[in-house]
Amino acid sequence: MTIARATIAAGLMLGITMIATAAMAQPATQPAQPSPTSAAPAAAPATDPAAAPAPAGEPAPPAIGPDGLPIAPPADATAAPAAADPAAAAAPAAEVEQLGEDITLFSMVRDASLVVQIVMALLMAWSVATWTIMISKLLYFSGLGGASDRFLQAFRNAGSLADAAKSAGKNFRTNPLAKMLVAAADEIGTGKKSHISNRVAQRMGIVQAEVGEELSSGMGVFATVGSIAAFVGLFGTVYGIMNSFIGIAKSQTTNLAVVAPGIAEALLATAIGLFAAVPAVIFYNMFARRIGAYQTRMENFANEVGVRVSRDHE
Repeated sequence: MTIARATIAAGLMLGITMIATAAMAQPATQPAQPSPTSAAPAAAPATDPAAAPAPAGEPAPPAIGPDGLPIAPPADATAAPAAADPAAAAAPAAEVEQLGEDITLFSMVRDASLVVQIVMALLMAWSVATWTIMISKLLYFSGLGGASDRFLQAFRNAGSLADAAKSAGKNFRTNPLAKMLVAAADEIGTGKKSHISNRVAQRMGIVQAEVGEELSSGMGVFATVGSIAAFVGLFGTVYGIMNSFIGIAKSQTTNLAVVAPGIAEALLATAIGLFAAVPAVIFYNMFARRIGAYQTRMENFANEVGVRVSRDHE
């Protein structure tokens, strides 16, 4: 009996222990059933579509408020993508780049107003005339110095003025010094001895003045173009800027596409004016020095001839 009672007591204790252990392990293995009132807030985050991440490439669904109505996004949320759009940001840059590609020298001259076109044509004509005269005078002076050196050598080697004049008439007809000697020889050939030195000097002075006028041909063009070409170009600049402001007033905008063409044609007129004026001033100074140097050479030759006339015929 004692053993049976002990066995029954041990069985009861083992059963109580197993029941207690099962009761304690039940919350870990089975979730507690929430009450209907507390289940809705706890399940809302899990079932809210706004909380779930939107698939790639699709817009996110609107957020749902506690009342079941969608919540409108803030104003800056929709404005941000538009401001960050690269195509919209690159549009002004593309417009400016396209405008820069369209403006060329030819297009500026073609699209300029009539007055500015006339100014540009006049300045270009002056520039062409300046360079043409420069080339012709440069070729003339390049051969003049060598021919004068050869004539002086022949003159000083001649036995008399008559022999030198004959040689000059045959070999140096176009040389200014030869022309002076021929005029002196003609005056000596008259046979009149009175005041022969003065008469020879006057005849050579006449030839010298004619030669000086020939040497100075074209210098007036250099002086005129160099003096007024820059001001004519400035007139084209002022007129072009006036057209630019008129275009701004009519279009009521300061867009680069409206302002740039007029400013460009104005600056082009100034550039052409400077292109015509600066070389003209340089050429004028260069040939003025050469003409002055050769006139000095003619003066020295006239004095040399006068000395020989005084020595041989007085």
